[in-house]
Amino acid sequence: MTGRRICYILAMAGCVGFYIAYQKWFAWIALLAVLFLPWFSLLLSLRAMLHLKLRLTAADRMVQDADSIIRLDLHGVGVRPPFGCRIRVSKPNTGENWILRSGDALPTEHCGGLSVRVEKAKVYDSLGLFSIKVRKPPVCMVRVLPADTDLPIPEEMSRVLARAWKPKHGGGYAENHEIRPYRPGDTLNLVHWKLSAKADALMLREPMEPDQGMMLLTMDLCGTPAELDRKYSRLICYGHYLVRHGVAFAVTVLTGNGIETWFIREESEFADCVDTLLCTPFAPEGTVRTQKYSAPWQYHIGGEPDEA
Repeated sequence: MTGRRICYILAMAGCVGFYIAYQKWFAWIALLAVLFLPWFSLLLSLRAMLHLKLRLTAADRMVQDADSIIRLDLHGVGVRPPFGCRIRVSKPNTGENWILRSGDALPTEHCGGLSVRVEKAKVYDSLGLFSIKVRKPPVCMVRVLPADTDLPIPEEMSRVLARAWKPKHGGGYAENHEIRPYRPGDTLNLVHWKLSAKADALMLREPMEPDQGMMLLTMDLCGTPAELDRKYSRLICYGHYLVRHGVAFAVTVLTGNGIETWFIREESEFADCVDTLLCTPFAPEGTVRTQKYSAPWQYHIGGEPDEA
């Protein structure tokens, strides 16, 4: 809008010069018209300017190389006034930045989080001479997931066997059960009524699950983009495998914030872990592979193409 302001200043200077040179009534009217035109434009546009609202739309999750665009919708009253802003897309884990426009495609070549925000949002009057700031919409976080998570499971992981059994967390269906007396606070849904009638006491059929101890997946959040794509793919594949088999495990990762650990028992906990790692800064150097942990089983996720 700077060009419009320069044009107005030139027009105003021309009218002033014209009035000084000729001193006629039409020169005076032209000067007044140019002088009051911006205020008239502001008066007509002010209601629409004050009621303009922005809504930023982008997908929450997508896979690599998926076609996804950014949409910036403007809502208000009356005729939409001139508007200007820029959309900044940044990658929290690498620090990369892009300046995009509404309708542009997001950079989804590699896995990771994308922060989409509106900057320098301003709305102008019809002539483009006055501007006010517009309230910016909330930042959108987009997570780009690996396209291929159906990978072969390492043999040593598939050989993990249950060492003991324990009550299943949260109850529900299980192939194995344990019969025990009723204790205050137990749900009546687990009561074994036939056996209770024979024993003349309330007996419960409690679902059991295997107790392998806390298994451990480790990973270094560093490497080339291709290596990191493979690490994310393996982490998601192996994590889902352990969750499906009822194995409690921990994920320990070296990140730009240091060594971070997540304890996983359910699918929702693992999803939160992956979402956080997609937006976590990369570690500049180092490894957790050589660290000693008190876990009965540990597997380190690497980014090599031929990792077994």
